[in-house]
Amino acid sequence: MTAKKKDAAVEILDGNIAKIEMTIPAKDAKQAYETSLKKISGNMTIPGFRKGKAPRQIVEKQVSVERIQTEAIESLFPKHFSKLIDESELDLATQPYIESYDFEEGKDLKLIVKAEVKPEVTLGEYKGLQVEYEEYKPEKDALEKEIEKVRERFASLVSVTDRATKSNDIITFDFEGYANGEAIEQGSAKGYTMDLANSNFIPGFAEGLAGHEIGEDFTIDVTFPENYHEEKLKAAPAQFKIKIHEIKEKTLPALDDSLAKLAGKFETLDALKDDIKTFLEKSTEAENEARKTNAAFLKAVDNVKVDIQKTMLDREIEAIKHDSQQRAVQQGIDWNKMVENEGGMAAVNEKLAFEAAERIKNTLVIEKIAKVENIEISQQDIIEQINEIAQAYGAQGAQVLEQIRSNPSSFSVITQQVATKKVRKLIADHAKYSATKAAKETKKKS
Repeated sequence: MTAKKKDAAVEILDGNIAKIEMTIPAKDAKQAYETSLKKISGNMTIPGFRKGKAPRQIVEKQVSVERIQTEAIESLFPKHFSKLIDESELDLATQPYIESYDFEEGKDLKLIVKAEVKPEVTLGEYKGLQVEYEEYKPEKDALEKEIEKVRERFASLVSVTDRATKSNDIITFDFEGYANGEAIEQGSAKGYTMDLANSNFIPGFAEGLAGHEIGEDFTIDVTFPENYHEEKLKAAPAQFKIKIHEIKEKTLPALDDSLAKLAGKFETLDALKDDIKTFLEKSTEAENEARKTNAAFLKAVDNVKVDIQKTMLDREIEAIKHDSQQRAVQQGIDWNKMVENEGGMAAVNEKLAFEAAERIKNTLVIEKIAKVENIEISQQDIIEQINEIAQAYGAQGAQVLEQIRSNPSSFSVITQQVATKKVRKLIADHAKYSATKAAKETKKKS
């Protein structure tokens, strides 16, 4: 496909590469050349001449005409290319690069520029969709469970010395771990405290600590999981030598008006229950709205036709992989071992390719609908999004704004987030819904 403009011809090549033949008027090219020549001359020291006073031929010989032309093109290109992009409505996926140029004095400057463009998106139906969503309903005993969470929050710990440990105790103990006849690296500790009912140790460890008394020396046998991150410990039997020093049990507050007063500005237990009921109702409503919106958006995306080029997909895969590696470093996880646990690099790449394709398609759909629907993003939209981000991270809006100012590319991320919200809302507001079977999971209080 070739499109001709007054000062350019655009041809889309294989792989969605736009080949752009640009023409910049001779007058502009000459002025840019002379400006660059003067700038370079002003920074040069040439024997026999004051700075900036050397004849043109001498300067050109010293630095080369090509360098002056290059600087002139660098000063001309952004403005002229930006205008061309606006007129041609090309949607670039990468930064442009100048493949070649013809810069002859007194003639128009001719450039051949290439850049990858985003694939064409053919929208399907996205308004008035008939959408099924999986309705969320809290469990029948949700209120009782929330009340128990409140009691747990205000529980007190009491030391006990006259009995063995129970499965819901909090204990302090020493342990030494051994596997394959060797001490386990970082597998020992002194004075370690554990909540036996909420342990993240390997299966069987916390259970093995129940039924023992203070001062008792004993050994528990466990087996490491088959997917354990340490290769030599995968599915390995292990023994841990244990010595218990302290046992504490939780004492829950009584289920009466005194609990309500502990929990907040409530005078009675009934008032606390009413508040929790309101929370559960609002939480359920918010969850179902989120499910509806997501189901509608996914259906709209399914109706879209788009052929994503491999280069675009590869870049997104690498971006996701980089983010994943960074998170692994931050969390102290060995990336290579994580890949191994996922089945190797081929399996990871396959998973990443699927995620990358979904991300790209979603983004392209949002951009296309926002353009078709003339969705505008106001300054107030940006401010609200910044405040929302600040609230999520427990910061002030001004702090987030300052960080964004130090990294201007962040503004495009904020803009994309706002556009995503508006497009998703537009699709959701025009959809018609029917609920399928209720979800079984319990909505967690946040």
